[in-house]
Amino acid sequence: MQFVGTFLHRFFLFFLICTLCGCFSKNTGRHLSSDVCLLFPEKTTKQEVVQQLGSPQIRQSNDSGEVWIYYQVHKSFFKKVPWAGNYLGKEEYEVVTVSFTGSQIRACVFRAMNVEEFQSLGILIEE
Repeated sequence: MQFVGTFLHRFFLFFLICTLCGCFSKNTGRHLSSDVCLLFPEKTTKQEVVQQLGSPQIRQSNDSGEVWIYYQVHKSFFKKVPWAGNYLGKEEYEVVTVSFTGSQIRACVFRAMNVEEFQSLGILIEE
């Protein structure tokens, strides 16, 4: 009987910790997948992109113009559990790449990526 009581206490404690982890989410409320639909190549300017998506996390220049990169990390509930989160759950990324010629959008691409694909881009995330 002692074992059952101890097990129930530990299970309740684990359940409480998992529940509290979900309450402290840092969700910004931004949804790149829907926000990117508001951008139109050859019709949307840099100012309008900043109004819709905010400042880009990464800016790059190349021969054909400028490229802005936006990304968002999505962690599953179990990935957010302290200490055990590194071994549980999954992490996915949404990435939007906006290419400009002058001040107009040339192309806009949205991609959902797994950890390996995102890491292959060489983007360092500040936590």
